[in-house]
Amino acid sequence: MRCTTSIIITTFQRPHLLKWGLYSLAKQAMPADFETIVLNDGIHDETEAICQKYEQKLNLKYVFTGQRNLDGNIKWRIPGFAINIGARLSRGRILIISCAEMFHLNDCILHLSIPLLSNPKLLGIPIARDDQDSSFLNNLVATNGSFDYNGFYNNYPGLNTSLPFLTSISREEFFAIGGYDEDFIGIGYDDNDLMLRLANNGCTYSQTAAETIHLYHERIWYARVNSPETIYNRNLFYERQNQVVRNQNREWGKL
Repeated sequence: MRCTTSIIITTFQRPHLLKWGLYSLAKQAMPADFETIVLNDGIHDETEAICQKYEQKLNLKYVFTGQRNLDGNIKWRIPGFAINIGARLSRGRILIISCAEMFHLNDCILHLSIPLLSNPKLLGIPIARDDQDSSFLNNLVATNGSFDYNGFYNNYPGLNTSLPFLTSISREEFFAIGGYDEDFIGIGYDDNDLMLRLANNGCTYSQTAAETIHLYHERIWYARVNSPETIYNRNLFYERQNQVVRNQNREWGKL
């Protein structure tokens, strides 16, 4: 049975950030019928215990997708693999793609969901800021989440919301293009590819009143801009720009 909204959150060795993302979601109003799916694509750590605290409040299902890491050799892959798994497991007419490091300042899930109820070709995006100097995260930790968020919000630079750090997408549209392309392997271009294909399939951005802050973490992709995996992804992105549907003739979103 379908529900209105499925919040799909990926995490990779970031329980210290996920705890604040779930904390912020639990403080806001939600659609009448929603679910939250957290996909741990890293290792067995504190992530599951954090999720258990919000099982009831956020109608949360925890899924471990990091089986490839069980031998102790941690292998990064694009979050799209886990998002595809979450999409397959989800029930929502609307998929809200997010990640562990997003802290939500208002009823963002409602704001992101409402436009798509009447027009599934929309891509709901938030007003987003980037905690580049870690001051917002530091204040969360120091005050246990009880400080004036608004007093800090406008001090931070804007975040590029054309990429799906926090985006609402119609389930119908996500599946129509075959989800994330599972041929991408390393860092970068996978999100650009997804959003370009949605646009080529007739979707358009819808700016909503949702507000969020991208919590500080090490930005590892800057150090990997010329890595073989990133170069591979870059080439794949340009080679397939005109190919809207991906993962054809194979099972995708497989746990």
